[in-house]
Amino acid sequence: MGPSGASAWCAPGCGGGPRLLSPRLYGQGAPCLRGPEVSAALEENPMRIGIFGEAEDPQCLAVAREAAALGADALLFDSGALAAGRPLSLLDGRMFYLGEPVDGLRGFYLRTVPSPYVPAMERDDTLVLYEDWFTTFAQTRERAAYVLSWLLQLEHQGATLVNGPHAASMLQYKPFQLHVLRSLGACVPRTLISNDPAAIRAFHAEMKDVIYKPVLGGALTRPLDAEALERLGTVTASPVIFQERVSGEDLRVMLVGEDIVSCVAIETPEPHLDFRSDPAYRAGQATYREVALPEPVQRFCREAARACGLRLAGIDLKHQGDRFVFLELNSSPIYLDVELKLGHAISRAIARRVVEAARPTPDPRP
Repeated sequence: MGPSGASAWCAPGCGGGPRLLSPRLYGQGAPCLRGPEVSAALEENPMRIGIFGEAEDPQCLAVAREAAALGADALLFDSGALAAGRPLSLLDGRMFYLGEPVDGLRGFYLRTVPSPYVPAMERDDTLVLYEDWFTTFAQTRERAAYVLSWLLQLEHQGATLVNGPHAASMLQYKPFQLHVLRSLGACVPRTLISNDPAAIRAFHAEMKDVIYKPVLGGALTRPLDAEALERLGTVTASPVIFQERVSGEDLRVMLVGEDIVSCVAIETPEPHLDFRSDPAYRAGQATYREVALPEPVQRFCREAARACGLRLAGIDLKHQGDRFVFLELNSSPIYLDVELKLGHAISRAIARRVVEAARPTPDPRP
């Protein structure tokens, strides 16, 4: 046992499926392995991968199942564990989760990367005292810093993280993404990033049809229409990304390592500026059509992911005729709907990439 808590391992009892760190992963309330049983499990199968994400996340479950098919045990680190008060301890650089040592992981799938958030100033329609608000903010900041420090430590020790915090953090900054794509010679939309209303109006006058979105992401793309133009005075405090509106179908490319494992056109009943706003897409009712990418576009996808340090990338493009316009890259893309509807083996490719990193290296000594 480690510094505190119950056993970290559990057996979901799903007929030879993966052993997982969270008893709730398959919602079966399975009994946990304890004491000597944990040691026996480790001796029985030293090949383990880590998965960091929400306990009920379907992509975490899918990657865990594929890892089991490849002979690896999957340890789920619930991203909500610290907020729920479950023990996670670093003792002289050794990590213990739920009281059990979890060192030695060489492969890790990060569904989410923790980051501090700014809590709401209201709770149940009542204003929160500043002291209470700041305490909540400080706790989220410290939790994120703690887990990120551990993930960075794993990366420093040579573990393969898909994707690591460096790459995930880099991808938040849309202007840097655009710089990388331009430097590779990829076709990207004409772009202005500014807090200057005069420059924005001039860009709109030149482009005519313009969209805007935040520098850090987290909001849907919107049109720069007459109403938005009237509110340009509000941008002086915070720059915004403005781009020419690019026509064409929406493509999502899934790349794992050097392999493009999926490329689809996303089709919704009604045309939308941002397909994510379509009610059918949000309800899981979108349809997908396989698209074959020309070799030069495939090369740009690989080079862009490599330049951003991504082992897994979701790449969004616009396609019309012979023109492929790169919009952005995602370090933790949502893909399971495509996998289920078209049979693209995306979870398998992710699991294989992580398991290959976790596979024990043979001892070269005789």
